[in-house]
Amino acid sequence: MDAFENGVLGKDTPVLDANLKVTGQLKYVDDLKLPGMLCGKILFSPYAHAKILSVDASEAERLEGVRAVVWYKDAPATRYNGNGEDSDILPSELVFDREVRYVGDKVAAVAAETPEIAEKALRLIRVTYEELPFYLDPREAAAPGALALHETGNIMEEVKLSAGDLEKGFAEADEIFESEYEVPAIYHAPMEPHVSLSVYGADGKLTIYTPSQDVFGKRKNLAKIFSLPMNRIRVVSPAMGGGFGGKIDLVTEPVGALLAMKTGRPVKITYRRSEDIQSTTTRHAEHIMIRTGVKKSGEITACDYTVYLSAGAQSGATMSVAWAAGGKFFKLFKTPNLRYHAIPVYTNRAVAGAMRGFGSPQLFYALNSQFNTIAQKLGMDLCAFETLNFFDPNDCDRRGEPLGNLQAKRCVARGMELFDWQSALREQEASRRNPGRYLVGVGMAAAPHGSSLFGVMPDTCGVMLKMNEDGSLTMFTGVSDMGNGSNTMQTMLISEILGIPMDRIACVKTDTETTLFDVGAYASRGTYVGGGAAVKAAKSMRTRILREAAELMGLERRQLCLRDNCVADRHNPERFVTMAQIAEHAHQKERDICVSGVFGTKAAPISAGAHFAQVLVDRETGEVTVTRYAAVHDVGKPLNPLALEGQVHGGIQMGLGYALSEGIRLDEKGRVQGTRLRDCHLFTAPQMPRIQVEFLDSNEKTGPYGAKSVGECATVPSAAAVANAVSNAVGYAFRTLPIRKEEILCHVKPFETPGL
Repeated sequence: MDAFENGVLGKDTPVLDANLKVTGQLKYVDDLKLPGMLCGKILFSPYAHAKILSVDASEAERLEGVRAVVWYKDAPATRYNGNGEDSDILPSELVFDREVRYVGDKVAAVAAETPEIAEKALRLIRVTYEELPFYLDPREAAAPGALALHETGNIMEEVKLSAGDLEKGFAEADEIFESEYEVPAIYHAPMEPHVSLSVYGADGKLTIYTPSQDVFGKRKNLAKIFSLPMNRIRVVSPAMGGGFGGKIDLVTEPVGALLAMKTGRPVKITYRRSEDIQSTTTRHAEHIMIRTGVKKSGEITACDYTVYLSAGAQSGATMSVAWAAGGKFFKLFKTPNLRYHAIPVYTNRAVAGAMRGFGSPQLFYALNSQFNTIAQKLGMDLCAFETLNFFDPNDCDRRGEPLGNLQAKRCVARGMELFDWQSALREQEASRRNPGRYLVGVGMAAAPHGSSLFGVMPDTCGVMLKMNEDGSLTMFTGVSDMGNGSNTMQTMLISEILGIPMDRIACVKTDTETTLFDVGAYASRGTYVGGGAAVKAAKSMRTRILREAAELMGLERRQLCLRDNCVADRHNPERFVTMAQIAEHAHQKERDICVSGVFGTKAAPISAGAHFAQVLVDRETGEVTVTRYAAVHDVGKPLNPLALEGQVHGGIQMGLGYALSEGIRLDEKGRVQGTRLRDCHLFTAPQMPRIQVEFLDSNEKTGPYGAKSVGECATVPSAAAVANAVSNAVGYAFRTLPIRKEEILCHVKPFETPGL
């Protein structure tokens, strides 16, 4: 199915809800209002670690307008893992616990008639705490004698993966390099903070409206927490104002559900930005150690990678992140002898979870940074060093797992041309010989990412298609769309196969009561798996349509083709029937044209990207300006170039912030320093460089029309490319993110204004 017969695929296509968004008509959860709705507010812990000795809510409960106050005495005793994918892994969390484990942990909650009353009630709750020792560094929490933050201890489950003979590999090396790296926790910073609207009806049914990347995972978890069968829980995601991994886990939903059950009224909880920053999930802070052996030729003989992951206060997605990063460690470089050792540790920080790249941005920042140093010591171009060690297309990794049509080498080769890499290196060298106020640096980095969960768990997605009486379609899909266009892609595929225009295909999505099951919006599976499900459903619908049309026209099915919202005779295009006529014919025969099916992937092909960055470093202030940037990605067959380019631009923006400005800072008491959006130091539009993006036109035979992923891969190499550029400009290998101007000034010769 490589040809785009109906001309839908391969064209720039805006997301389905673009007009609703730009006109302000799209209804997000915080826009929803229900009769009798109460406002929910949460009281957060001021301590990094403490036991709650007592809670006195009597004054709050007497306040006029307060309808409920809940804390640990009201909460279910069932422990859970807030990540839907990992719901059965190390369940550590309670809706409310008698022990708080980070500043911002949930202590109690109020439901009141207005936000003002709810806020006042929170101030009236009296809580007595016994402070306990706390750990912000995973190495301290993992040390012998550290106080256990959970009954199972502070080290969760170590992950050890290997291939080949590590010691033999180091013995064969001409040189061995050892480096340590530190990366911070990162706030997801979606435009829409966490919010949920909970309704508990008189029929005993719980309905949760929430912007969610995983409605079915949240339903499973809520069923477990509240001991309800799944038919009495409905989770709906009406719209999502950004997710980036942060809207997979349960956050406000269990508290809202508890308040709704107690009051019998709808309860909405909307986090303020300050609450969102301090009390929701983050990217994992990590301490990384790498030991790499190389030959003088540049061949990597061995690589030993050890990482401490700061899991934060609860289990969350940490084990999945540790395992997933371990898998990616084997997916790009053909090093024969490898060892990956991850040590996930509970700490007294906000829970760490999924964030775009799922552990890979940390991994490939560290690898690409060390390889930049190694290439320089060997006198090699980093591009040549890395491609020498890349896998070829259709290889298997060192653990025997197929990589698919991996085109990493082509990404680097085309990126060098697009960026004019050799000229950039000459400009960098000239800056080194004759340094002025601004130092020029260029850097590159490459990274892979997956396209599904195959090999980890059954990766399935269901799509249902129903033809309406006028021949238009309604698609029912469980695929969550964070604004990245997953539902648009599904609609494009269906339109391509059936010849029905996209504006005649409606989308009903992410409602556990009306859509078929989907694993969730993570693992970069939106196009590969969600698209695969759309293709499967569209093929079934095509069979049904052709059957009706053949009967209506008195022709064999093989004589018919679908295009332009009709079915025509292949040999006589003037003879056709419209989709409306086909629908009418089916109803006259007492038939409904409706199909459904579940697609399960049987492969996990690897995408790749190569990123190139040029920077100016101000020797007077330490400021870094990224002046230009190029990215080339292997996405298989590009199906919607507009969406692909948008994904890569967004991924680069996240990576630039990761490299140079972002990172959650805690004080000595574990309190977040800076709880406004401006304090997150996200890269803004004026700071963004000129960006060139290209996509290889390859083909992944297992993907829908040859496509595979880009969403997370767009972010994975970006911080490393910029960090390498800064290191190359300054002549010092920075090993901590973000690279702050204060540190830069410690490693550059002060600029002296000529003539002074």
